[in-house]
Amino acid sequence: MTTLDSYMFRKIARPLALVFIAFVGIFILVDLFDHANKFIDNKVGPGIVFLYYLYYMPWIVVLTAPVAMLLASLLAIGRLSRSNEIMAMKGGGVSLYRILAPVLLLAVGLSLASLFIGEVAMPPATRRRLEIKETHLSRRADRAVRTDVIYIRPDGVMLLARRFNVGKKRLDQVTVEEFDDESNPTMRIDAERGRWEDGHWVLENGRIRRFTPDGEEATSFEKYRLPYTEPSPDDLRTRRLEPEEMGYAELRGYIKKLRASGNNPRDLDVQLQLKISFPFVTLIMTLIGAPLAAATRRTGFAISFTAALAVSFIYFGLIQVGDVLGSQGFLPPVLGAWAGNIVFAGIGVWLLIKAPK
Repeated sequence: MTTLDSYMFRKIARPLALVFIAFVGIFILVDLFDHANKFIDNKVGPGIVFLYYLYYMPWIVVLTAPVAMLLASLLAIGRLSRSNEIMAMKGGGVSLYRILAPVLLLAVGLSLASLFIGEVAMPPATRRRLEIKETHLSRRADRAVRTDVIYIRPDGVMLLARRFNVGKKRLDQVTVEEFDDESNPTMRIDAERGRWEDGHWVLENGRIRRFTPDGEEATSFEKYRLPYTEPSPDDLRTRRLEPEEMGYAELRGYIKKLRASGNNPRDLDVQLQLKISFPFVTLIMTLIGAPLAAATRRTGFAISFTAALAVSFIYFGLIQVGDVLGSQGFLPPVLGAWAGNIVFAGIGVWLLIKAPK
């Protein structure tokens, strides 16, 4: 590492740490005030509240990393520009690309760290946080009827039901599917209803289809007792996992099974692509903010903060638009998830090229 690299890292590391701490603190305080009445009404102890926000932390870090890096870049590089240090470096024969290289390298590292956190730490932490929310804050866990129930057993068997009557322990419009190691369906059961009897689901008025290399075998039944005890009615009362609770491979396998069962989970396809595209928002925001800060000498904290918020709102808004368009089928899922990155990466590259060297 050269002296210039070390100097630039030091200049941006301090504001980045301070901005990160500030954003995380503000996020937790706002959310705490929003949920304070629920914590009090449900008599949630301080230990549970602490765990709730501890498990919230990976999601907050991934969400705030792009804005934190953008604002830190505007502050650090803007300060160097106002003190004429950027001009002095250029006068010494150092190009703007070389000056900003350590900042962009730090942004790449933070993007990769966000990708790692989102894949390894966030799914289990989010699962625990939402379990705490459902157990201690939500009052919908005991509602009488759940619709569009989906449950995947550890062995990959999938159970779907249009309705689940919690009190009567009854399923309506039931589908059970078994898959091979490559997620290809090997058996499918469709039944009008199912009842929980003696630790098993007993399906009524349906048909079993078995898929073999030689073709399909179908038989009808009036009653069929599933051989496995899971899922139980208590298992089906729990909520369905959200995309944030699954890693990339787990979500991809889940989508594959849904598609094999006749569903078209376009919204989950977009969420799958966002698991890869969103962490790189940090790099692209830095690519926009760094040239802007280097090209101006009179921007203070207020202007930098306003610029960071404006860019962030527009960027995140475009990501949401792409998410909706991809989920509704107006755009391919890949393009829906990456549209915001493509547009703003183009803007960032253009700003970097046009910035005074």
